[in-house]
Amino acid sequence: MPLQNIKHVIVVMFENRSFDTMLGGLYSDGGSPRHFLPASSAGQAFEGLKPGLSNPSKSGATIPASMPASNATLPDPDPEETFANVHDQLFGNTSGATPMSGFVINYESTTTTDASQVMQCHSPDQLKVLSTLAREYAVCDAWFASVPSQTWPNRAFAHAGTSNGHVDNGEPPDPFDWQVPTIFNVLSEVGASWAVYSDALVAPSLTFTMFPKLWNANYKANFQRFGAFVSACQNNTLPQYSFIEPRFLLDPNDQHPPHDVYAGERFLYDIWNAISTSPAWPETLLVITYDEHGGTYDHVLPPANAVAPDAVSNPGDQNYAFDSFGVRVPAVVVSPWIAPGTVFRAADATPYDHTSILATLRDWLDIAPSDMLASKRIAAAPTLEPLLTLDTPRVDLPVIAAPPATGFAATSLARPLNDLQKSLVSGTARRAGLDPAATLKSMLTRQHALDFFQNLPGGNTPTGPTGSAKPTAPANPTPLDQDEDQADMTP
Repeated sequence: MPLQNIKHVIVVMFENRSFDTMLGGLYSDGGSPRHFLPASSAGQAFEGLKPGLSNPSKSGATIPASMPASNATLPDPDPEETFANVHDQLFGNTSGATPMSGFVINYESTTTTDASQVMQCHSPDQLKVLSTLAREYAVCDAWFASVPSQTWPNRAFAHAGTSNGHVDNGEPPDPFDWQVPTIFNVLSEVGASWAVYSDALVAPSLTFTMFPKLWNANYKANFQRFGAFVSACQNNTLPQYSFIEPRFLLDPNDQHPPHDVYAGERFLYDIWNAISTSPAWPETLLVITYDEHGGTYDHVLPPANAVAPDAVSNPGDQNYAFDSFGVRVPAVVVSPWIAPGTVFRAADATPYDHTSILATLRDWLDIAPSDMLASKRIAAAPTLEPLLTLDTPRVDLPVIAAPPATGFAATSLARPLNDLQKSLVSGTARRAGLDPAATLKSMLTRQHALDFFQNLPGGNTPTGPTGSAKPTAPANPTPLDQDEDQADMTP
């Protein structure tokens, strides 16, 4: 089994970019992929940008998909990404609209700025790290977000195979609404090693914040800073499964609009450099993806053949049966066991989505059904094993110049919080025994959130507020105190 050649699986998940806006122009320079998987799909050309793609505006003007993007911080302001807004982006807000034609009008409805920003796509030359890895290893042109909505539902599918019936983050986002087991709980139970590495300068890990079942003090050592990942690569001490988070608040490099995409490029380069120079490289599989499209344009209609993961999701919130996928997002898979120039798709009607990561981990570690997450979406998902087509690992490495480490467009701390940042605040408030809604009321700017995280009282127990109907945290919870050496540690 090809997966037996892999000893380390690493996943990095960026924020809120569609496939077209990041990789749609990957083969626009006249080049072409060398391998298609499955081989039977070779007659289907790379599904990237093509002439004539456009969206109408409210005035009836035609707004074309364009490349290269005019700058690294668009769209600004951030497009909407809730379930209702994504529906309008995909299908318009009137019956009979052409699918995938509502991005511009939805953006016009929520902002007064230039709506063509959601149609602007970054060229390969603008994203040299991501594009080079996509060309030199494997890229999927049919990987879809798991839910046509926001961050928490999609990251929940990546970690748990379900969003517990929720289609939006929540108003406010509350971790106790996401009281489900995760792949990290499973890995601990079967004796597999894992770590979540956060590049945060301040604020906890988003993964940690979302799931109360990870608040047990026994898991504290599993949540580490990005510097620990670099050291583990150098020292050949990587765990079996690593999940990497970018910075979401201070000096963000998550590529969440309007954060500078070049900062994300630098972070991806640092990840690549650490892995490719590690003694563990010959036995490593790296997955680079994005949680959801974040309101930016893509031209491929998401399939409507998704499997509801569990009973609570059929139907879940807003009477949604979790029977369709979210918008297509970038997915690049890197390993010396992958042939260069590979484009991959699913071999049958069920496409790749975030639960493919979990299905791959299940098969790789031979996790028994009784020990694995019970999600039907995971059970139906294709795995990444077909990508490992080489008999011996490659010894060549692509030449990727290091992007600048500084000079990125600053994101003012006077800006309002985006939805993800709000969720970090409200989730941490719940863990600290504070009222999430009341805490968010005082968070008018990102500076307020920064102050909140920097001034959290030490030793708080992450239980619900007095009188709350929410369940309390699990036994042996991780306290919120942080020692000086670990000021940006995730728990």
